[in-house]
Amino acid sequence: MINVIASEWLKLRSLRSTYYVLACTLSALVITGAAALSISRYFDTRGLSGEIVGTGLRFSADIPPVLFGMLGVLAISGEYGTGMIRLTLTTVRRRWMALLAKATVVAAVAAVGGQVVAFATYLTAQAVVSGRPIGASLSEPAALAEVLAAGAGSAVAAVIGLALATILRSTPGALVALVALPLLPAVIERFLPAPWNDWVASLTLPALTRQLAGVPDAGGFGPFTATAILAGYVVFSLFAAALVINRRDV
Repeated sequence: MINVIASEWLKLRSLRSTYYVLACTLSALVITGAAALSISRYFDTRGLSGEIVGTGLRFSADIPPVLFGMLGVLAISGEYGTGMIRLTLTTVRRRWMALLAKATVVAAVAAVGGQVVAFATYLTAQAVVSGRPIGASLSEPAALAEVLAAGAGSAVAAVIGLALATILRSTPGALVALVALPLLPAVIERFLPAPWNDWVASLTLPALTRQLAGVPDAGGFGPFTATAILAGYVVFSLFAAALVINRRDV
């Protein structure tokens, strides 16, 4: 298994798309900085009577899941496109092992990358706030937890992207599904009464990541439930992908 993981790591870091995706995560810093600057200017003119910046992660919370989900998609969809997946599955007789190795690699890269982006985003927000009482110190309750939880959310997104590409065998199809699926809770919750609407809206990856950290008013679930749901996303995605890859010719 270690050799298979090493092979998948070599494949992932040899893809130019990996570096393009990682570079695009810098957009989170730009968006957060712009939002923090706008709120800081409002504070300078009207005082503490509006929105606060806090950690700043919520301003760009939708970006890392999409980008690291794309990383998961591109980790396997290219092999389907070129036909190299046949060589992979011929070399690794147990197809589920190849899938698990890919999931391990993309999850690890996304977790580290997501964590780096989270800390960079936090530092960007605090630099823009520049001592105003609208930021958040890492010593405050839930602030450090919110930053640390970002890596977990990115890892889950990468595994989901990998599973979608495995099931659909299409880069465009998997990318469309990756963007469309997170929108479903926001659409469904509009037609549900309370508290069901709050629970459905709490099922998105950004919301679950903040609930995992115990951020107040982040959603309808506590840290334990949010952790269980995130784990469920990973297990269900990999199980569905494993069923497909084992039963389908490539």
